Amino acid sequence: MSAKAFGCCLLLISLLTFLIFRLLQSPRVVEAAEEQALIITIPLHSGNTGKAEELKRLHDLEDQLIRAIKESKAGECDGDEIGAGVFTIYIYGPSAERLFAVVRPALETFRPPTGSFLIKRYGKPGSKQDRVAVDGDHTPPK
Repeated sequence: MSAKAFGCCLLLISLLTFLIFRLLQSPRVVEAAEEQALIITIPLHSGNTGKAEELKRLHDLEDQLIRAIKESKAGECDGDEIGAGVFTIYIYGPSAERLFAVVRPALETFRPPTGSFLIKRYGKPGSKQDRVAVDGDHTPPK
């Protein structure tokens, strides 16, 4: 094999390797300063920490949200918190509006109880945020 053919093969292999790694890269990591959030709060109707049946339903919702967010590549679900009579789900990504568009269908199907709401936060904690009722109760933000 000539040196010229070897060089072309090496260049082609390098280019293909670069393209493959670019395609396999995970979604862009968002800088904390530009990261936005959805914080979904759902009241529990069976005590401060909920009962098994209620928590199963809420964890099923969270699983649906995780799948929808992952498929859309809009961000990531950072988990949940249970206590003080509420179930809270934390979701982060580069656009709170995009995250809301992705999770809204699952929330509507789930039909959260009265008093459920989410916060769309447009940056790091302390940034502008909007409160949105997700139970059909359109109470103005506090």
